[in-house]
Amino acid sequence: MNPVIYKKFLILPVLVYLLLSSAGCFDVKREIKINPNGSGLENMYVSLDKELFDKLSSLASLDKTGKYKKKLDTLLDNGLLESGLRNDIQKVGGLSIKELVVTSNPDGSKQIYIQYSFDEPNVLIKIVKETTFAWSNQLPVMFSTLKFLDDNGNLTFKHVTRKAERSFNDELMNSVLEPMYSGKKITYTIEFPFEVKESNALIKVGNTLTWELTMENAIHNQQTDTAALVKDPELVLTYAERVDRTIGKVSQKDNPLIRVQVYNRNKEPVKIGTGVVLKVGLLVTNFHLMNLMEGAGFFSVILPSDSLAGIDDMTDKDLDKKQDLVFLRFGSADRFKAIKYSSIKSVKYGDKVKIFYYPNTLSSTVYSMEANISATKKWTKKTGLIEIRPAKPISLEGGAVFNDAGDFLGMITQEYEGEVGKLYIIPADYIKSKLP
Repeated sequence: MNPVIYKKFLILPVLVYLLLSSAGCFDVKREIKINPNGSGLENMYVSLDKELFDKLSSLASLDKTGKYKKKLDTLLDNGLLESGLRNDIQKVGGLSIKELVVTSNPDGSKQIYIQYSFDEPNVLIKIVKETTFAWSNQLPVMFSTLKFLDDNGNLTFKHVTRKAERSFNDELMNSVLEPMYSGKKITYTIEFPFEVKESNALIKVGNTLTWELTMENAIHNQQTDTAALVKDPELVLTYAERVDRTIGKVSQKDNPLIRVQVYNRNKEPVKIGTGVVLKVGLLVTNFHLMNLMEGAGFFSVILPSDSLAGIDDMTDKDLDKKQDLVFLRFGSADRFKAIKYSSIKSVKYGDKVKIFYYPNTLSSTVYSMEANISATKKWTKKTGLIEIRPAKPISLEGGAVFNDAGDFLGMITQEYEGEVGKLYIIPADYIKSKLP
């Protein structure tokens, strides 16, 4: 059976880096060098062209609050702009500014150059948050993450950004600046200290990788940028999450999950995702799994017998992108244990739960890990999230969580990120309410 193509609802993922103190900082170029211990140096170049200042003048004239007039005055004054940038950047711990220069050009444009050293890679994310804060909605939305995963010397770099429009949703600002976005580019280059085996970068020169995108894609879409690196297994990286192979394996009899396999454009399998069978012929999995760049829209459902299931056509009701959910109808003669749903209302701080997941490989084996409930959080006006702390730090791209009684508590989501070392769950009672 051929993999099913998933193009009708596929959004091409893209990387985002909204930088400095304006959502209109265009033609951004970042040159980053990372050392083996995680420290490094960045050279950042940002071009502010005359069209931007013209657009901001229009924005200031339309804004009755006067806030954009103040921001424009700062951008026009090199001294104020440089001072503001320096103050924002210095809010980030673990970095040291080497040079910061703002230059005015005869054509009315400006060039900003910043060089700084950093102690660990997450500084590269934190600087984005601090320098865009004034132009954001100032809500705790994590639209960009950066991780290293160490699996006995096989090191994976992963940078994910999801729809910066969630943080930059000012309708007036976007209505004025939107026409410029498609013509402006963001270039992001990293020189890694280890051998690069493979990546999805646009350009590869030795161990230096480059990704590029338009500002339009940066604001409205999402991207996962990855690189497979090789290092000495004995070299301990304090900034990398280590894969723990001692995590428990789940027998097929006790396995509450079903595999969703994603393929690349050549229909070669590249990843196994976690699905939960909710009733006969219906499973739920994560939308981001179906939205992988390398997947190109091809996937299959693999039964416990290792055969491929037939999949019915999808409808709009099968997708809940905001909550990171996809429902799939599949045909199977296999019997699955009936799901009992647990309610978010019954969740208490400190309760023990168990995570079931397929590791980030093509493995057919389900793994499990103990965890504890650490909080419940509001996500949208109508939905909440469950926060859990695993027994050991772990990086997951999906999975299911069950309470001590074996009842289904919900699906792990990547659409919400918070404190390091914690995972977030779309509650089972919400999933039940959305059954197509």
